[in-house]
Amino acid sequence: MRSVRNALLACALLPVAITATGCASQPPPSTPVMGYAADGAVGAERVDDDASTVRYQQAAGSSYLDPVPSKDNSLPVYPAERLDRRLPAVTVVVRLIIDAAGKVSDARILDNAGDEQGFADAVEHAVRVWTFLPLQRVTGRHVHSLPFTEDYQFTFRQDNGRAVVERE
Repeated sequence: MRSVRNALLACALLPVAITATGCASQPPPSTPVMGYAADGAVGAERVDDDASTVRYQQAAGSSYLDPVPSKDNSLPVYPAERLDRRLPAVTVVVRLIIDAAGKVSDARILDNAGDEQGFADAVEHAVRVWTFLPLQRVTGRHVHSLPFTEDYQFTFRQDNGRAVVERE
């Protein structure tokens, strides 16, 4: 009977022990500076502009498989030295020239709204290591990878010093 009573007591105290342990393991809240910590985020969007990119002529009996960016491609980082300036949103448009292996061979800034060089540098630094499953032309049983270009727009933004990722 005593072992049954001890087992019931242990079951009754288990939720209390788990809750107390969970509370004790919580990190202390961070102390923000001036009510919030400055940070920034970047939103990205592929730009579809048929006039700006060269398209391959459709060959008889051929089809094309669209390029696919790698899921490991990381976004540019908001330049830390610009965070405390609380700048309005800055948009940078870049043209990527991707070789037949799917690697970025060149990145050209097309538009740098606000002329903030730090944002253009962050974009170039990030996209130069991007990879893609390249554009492919399929003719019968033959698959040929082709070089291609794509334009991307990056928006660097802060709201009240906090990061906001724009979905465009």
